[in-house]
Amino acid sequence: MSAQDTAKRFFRSAGAAAFSQFWRVGVTLMVRPLLRRWIPDADWGLFDWTLTVFLILGAVRDLGLVYHVVRVKPRPYGNLLALELVWGAVLAVTSFVAAPALVAHLNDPHPAALGVIRAFGIFLFFEGLGMVPKTFFEAELNVGRTVMPEILRNLAFASLATSMAWAGYGVWSLVAGHVAAAIVYALLLWWRAWGKLELTWLKGQTLALLRRSTPLAVIWFLLILVQNVDPLILRERFSDRVVAWYRFGYENAFLVSLILVPAITRALYPALVAFRHDARQLFESYRLATLCVMALEVPAALFLFANAEAVLRILGGPEWVEPCTPFLRVLCFAPLIDPLSRLGGEVLKTLHKDGIWIASSGITLASFAVGGWILTGTRGPMGMAWANYLPLGGLVMAWAIHRVAPRGFRRLLKDLVLIYLVPTLVFLLVYFTVADLVIRFAVSLLALGAVIFVFWKRYGPQFVAFFRDPVAATETTSD
Repeated sequence: MSAQDTAKRFFRSAGAAAFSQFWRVGVTLMVRPLLRRWIPDADWGLFDWTLTVFLILGAVRDLGLVYHVVRVKPRPYGNLLALELVWGAVLAVTSFVAAPALVAHLNDPHPAALGVIRAFGIFLFFEGLGMVPKTFFEAELNVGRTVMPEILRNLAFASLATSMAWAGYGVWSLVAGHVAAAIVYALLLWWRAWGKLELTWLKGQTLALLRRSTPLAVIWFLLILVQNVDPLILRERFSDRVVAWYRFGYENAFLVSLILVPAITRALYPALVAFRHDARQLFESYRLATLCVMALEVPAALFLFANAEAVLRILGGPEWVEPCTPFLRVLCFAPLIDPLSRLGGEVLKTLHKDGIWIASSGITLASFAVGGWILTGTRGPMGMAWANYLPLGGLVMAWAIHRVAPRGFRRLLKDLVLIYLVPTLVFLLVYFTVADLVIRFAVSLLALGAVIFVFWKRYGPQFVAFFRDPVAATETTSD
């Protein structure tokens, strides 16, 4: 593909991925308020902790191969399928057998803990099975083919979880919804990929592929822990209810990241692979994607700070406001501490600088884990929220990104100053001048729209120019 063709397919894939994510979050925002009102907070804590454990096991299941196959020609999807079938089944069975020992480790375990852990083994297996066609569509910058399966997956979860929660099944509503959604998603993806996905088998090369994918496996394992170490530490010292309160604040604080970053990276990484031979085009893709994320994440963080009580009341109900507001007020700014790492790893992965990404992620994980353990011992559960202000590995990431394109890096930093400054001034004015919570919420919505419009006027033409002709758009940014 030419650079222009790659840019157009990147744009279409990113748009499809963003639509899918917005649909998923839209369904979530309609369903979660009901589930929060119908399911006890202790059940939510058990679910959040179990999901964290199985996200970590998901990284162990994939062993980095789902990312490495994108860098290999021909792409060995047959080897990937064998890994997900065999190794995925082994891990699922192991989780079933080891569940009693895992429950015994918990302090005051939930009565349903054993059954919930065992049921999640089904989720682990089918989630892995769906990774093969998902990786195929993303690698071909054809994310649009995954949109309908994702829509139906979300509907399967929403319908089953809400009906069971209304009937009083508690945590099993969430478990059944996730398991059913994973099965629906895997089957639909395979149906769409059938006849198009060539299951290339590199005979005798599976172990060699896994050796080369080991750095990516380590990276993904570290990233999962960075994003999910909080409930593991909290559950060691506190109850399921505390985990539930913290996670509710956390998921709202990181909502923009949860929407945009997965959507953008699904299209960004294959595009970066296509642009890898031109540092200017590669870095411009990263710069524009980072600006897109932060132009929404910064005003969203300030909106949450100014309207924490209102947001929690709308999304969870009045019983969640008091225990969750302190967490949300601290956590809402955590995504803004390290903007360069949000997508920087995709650049390093493309350039095979896996060691630097491992070092960056490892340092951040250590700072979160050590800081979280110390601070929860001195400041209680709130200490874990403050530990999220310690992503020290971001310094390593910033140094590595700067070396890729120094001039583009300096330009990005100047852009970020503006993106941080404008909404800060606007929302501080709203927060200190409007006391009534209802009026403040309404005014904040207007301010949020105004800030995003200003950013679009400022940066929109740059997006249009790059997607129209990436060569012309980057010819003056030589390093």
